[in-house]
Amino acid sequence: MKLIVTESYEESSRVLADMFEEVITKKPDAVLGLATGSSPVGLYRYLVQDYKAGKLDFSKIHTINLDEYEGLSRSHEQSFGYFMDKHLFSEVNLKEENIMLVDGAGDMEEQIKRYDDFLEENPIDILVLGIGNNGHIGFNEPDEVFWAGTHLVKLEEETIKANARFFEKESDVPGRAVTMGMSGIVNAEKVVLIASGKAKADAVCRLLEDDKIDPMLPCSILKVCRDAVVIVDRELYEQTGRDENE
Repeated sequence: MKLIVTESYEESSRVLADMFEEVITKKPDAVLGLATGSSPVGLYRYLVQDYKAGKLDFSKIHTINLDEYEGLSRSHEQSFGYFMDKHLFSEVNLKEENIMLVDGAGDMEEQIKRYDDFLEENPIDILVLGIGNNGHIGFNEPDEVFWAGTHLVKLEEETIKANARFFEKESDVPGRAVTMGMSGIVNAEKVVLIASGKAKADAVCRLLEDDKIDPMLPCSILKVCRDAVVIVDRELYEQTGRDENE
């Protein structure tokens, strides 16, 4: 697992975008694993900017998102499908048939099977992850075990509170979500976690402090990924109290 410390969130986003663009350029039909939330917004902004500058072509690219709230359709303003349409899909030449999203308003068993079938046939070439304050990735929450396949998960109270800023009130945040399991994440050719903000410092510190792989710290699964990169800005890194040369 490689650590990159940048001077700012913007620099982190540019470094991450360069990694994605290298994959897109080398493999025009690559499968991109995508996350939502504030962490990857800069990535999508740079991808759109470079597409509009004529540097990228998404016409053969496939995408798969990490997760979706149960009960929210793609047209719902707080769904992750809506988020992706707003920040990336509507801005580049991705084909609709090449976009894999969970239909949060659909039958959950069917959605889970769709996801697992897709991942079995289409391993991810590069995957971006954010990280929750409790160390969750996707919606893989702290648990006694790691779940390999796509699954329906009850969200922790801490996660609901953290995501309430995107909703009118906390009670509007769905209590469950469908998330890609650890198999889809670990089997990705490259996994990049981007983190920014003091609230993420404890989880990042725990991720970096030893070689322990702990289901109570879901992000620790990165330690067994074939090519895993963690990108943090200096402000966050200094909050961990670690020496950059460790």
